[in-house]
Amino acid sequence: MPRRIATQLASDDAVGSEELEAAIIYLSEKIKDAAHSNEPVPFLAYRNRLIFETTLALRRHEYFLL
Repeated sequence: MPRRIATQLASDDAVGSEELEAAIIYLSEKIKDAAHSNEPVPFLAYRNRLIFETTLALRRHEYFLL
């Protein structure tokens, strides 16, 4: 399912790559903060980061990373 969503986002020009990169950084920090605080990792943060990373890879034609 994340791959399907990433494919849709990759073809959507309304979502900029810079926005995706900023969201990935934010979500990565959120995940790191949870890990350092000994709290559970927010599932949606992890899932969305995976989707956004896959979207960028698709846009860059980095299929070997998927």
